[in-house]
Amino acid sequence: MNFSKTASYSLNVLSYMATHDNNMSAAFLHEKLSIPYPYLRQVLTSLSKSGFIHSTRGRSGGFAFSKQKSDIFLADIIESTDGLESLNKCILGFNSCPFNNECSMHKVWEETRNGILKVLKSTSLSDLVRTPD
Repeated sequence: MNFSKTASYSLNVLSYMATHDNNMSAAFLHEKLSIPYPYLRQVLTSLSKSGFIHSTRGRSGGFAFSKQKSDIFLADIIESTDGLESLNKCILGFNSCPFNNECSMHKVWEETRNGILKVLKSTSLSDLVRTPD
């Protein structure tokens, strides 16, 4: 299972921002994450429209969270980019199970997919931030 490039970049940006508590400019995020700048701007705009972050202008401006990190779950991010239904695809690439029969991987993939969904729905950005032991 692969997420789209947009979903991967969105997860990467928000995960990085979650480990730091200050505003971050697009240029700073571009430098740190090596995401192509035009694509990064599109991702930041999308994340802003989805309500995860907001931007402020000016000398100390940049992007910051609009919500608490504990209120943003990985499933929310995937839903805003790819939609969670993107995980409903057949692992073998079929549009639907051939001949109205479940493929040999159906039950295994269904269990795996449900496990992935459970992790995505129960993991918030604050869960990703490591606390010192």
